[in-house]
Amino acid sequence: MRVRKRRRKGDGEEIPVSSFSDIAFLLIIFFILTTTLEKPTAFIADIPSGEKGEAQEGQKPTVAMNDAELRFNDAPITVERLKTELLNMDLADRDPDDRVIIIETSGQVRYQDYFKVMSVIAGSGGLVAIVREGEKSE
Repeated sequence: MRVRKRRRKGDGEEIPVSSFSDIAFLLIIFFILTTTLEKPTAFIADIPSGEKGEAQEGQKPTVAMNDAELRFNDAPITVERLKTELLNMDLADRDPDDRVIIIETSGQVRYQDYFKVMSVIAGSGGLVAIVREGEKSE
């Protein structure tokens, strides 16, 4: 006669969870390696008060940005060169109305590029005036 072993209710099969910890560890390593380690920079920008007429806007230095290039007073320029040009203008020592730098952008400018130019202008003592591109009607 054979004796059968009886199973207890609590002796059910266990789900192997050791692989879950491996997957979690690999995900942590993945996110650590793919994270950008760029330190965010901040700046304080003074916005000019009041509205200027079109005659006065023509006298102000203008930075034009689109997705392909950066222009300062209609001449192609790099961000580093823009910084030296603005520092040579001694904007911090001027009256607030003479410190205004106009930024003209298209809708395709990346935020990082826009932020770089704004921080260069603010860091050199300039006041930022933003010109938004108007809607074109066909």
